[in-house]
Amino acid sequence: MELELPLWQVRRIAYDEGEWHCALSRERELPDWLDAAVEARYSDLALALLSAFIEVQALALEVSRPSVPTVRPAPDPLYEPVGCENFG
Repeated sequence: MELELPLWQVRRIAYDEGEWHCALSRERELPDWLDAAVEARYSDLALALLSAFIEVQALALEVSRPSVPTVRPAPDPLYEPVGCENFG
């Protein structure tokens, strides 16, 4: 997780009534009520971690997708478009 999501950390891993609860967070030092952690739960610890990881990746993908399409720059820095209209 550290390689794929370097800004996110495991905030909490707990086992309660047959389920693993996993919370990932960007701000571990904040109190629980101020933090916007992503939580997942599953009967298997690995699947609880994986589920939280996938949810964070989906969230990061939504945030990084701009609402306006971007235009790629010209491949050559010396390239300059020229208008060749003949008005004569």
